[in-house]
Amino acid sequence: MSISQDELQKIAEKLSKIPGDNPALLWNITDILTYMQLLSEVDTTGVKPTVSVVDSRAKLRDDNLEDQEVWAKDLLSCSAQKVVANQIVLPNIMK
Repeated sequence: MSISQDELQKIAEKLSKIPGDNPALLWNITDILTYMQLLSEVDTTGVKPTVSVVDSRAKLRDDNLEDQEVWAKDLLSCSAQKVVANQIVLPNIMK
């Protein structure tokens, strides 16, 4: 299957971003259409449609809830920022 220059021009007019007078584009589209025609000749009777060629499932971890008491003071002590009245002090950016 091939595409003529006139057909390419019509397609290019509909898709205005494609330059219709590009010979390399004409060859690329012709190659793509030829490959698609070759694929359409393949007998896929009995072939199960797949999303992926690899049969795998996502391995999820178990959600284990660990009962831990975490205090705000402990979390704030992890910060390198200055802490005042259990709040992190940020630099003033509105000068």
